[in-house]
Amino acid sequence: MKGTQISDKNLMDEALSEFTDKAVEKFLSGIEEHNPDGTKGICIMSVRDRIKNAKEEVIDLWFYLCSIEKGLK
Repeated sequence: MKGTQISDKNLMDEALSEFTDKAVEKFLSGIEEHNPDGTKGICIMSVRDRIKNAKEEVIDLWFYLCSIEKGLK
């Protein structure tokens, strides 16, 4: 894929559109799974718990990226 200003803008537009579609669905399903009664919302979590959960998400992302990178070699 050769990058240009036009293709970069198209990439941004498509990525943001896909993110918006998927983010809403994922966040709402997360509420159903982790906070169905409204007592454990992300805004209620302590800062320490939010940091802990964010670190866990980063760990998952690291392994996803490593698997993609390995597939490129």
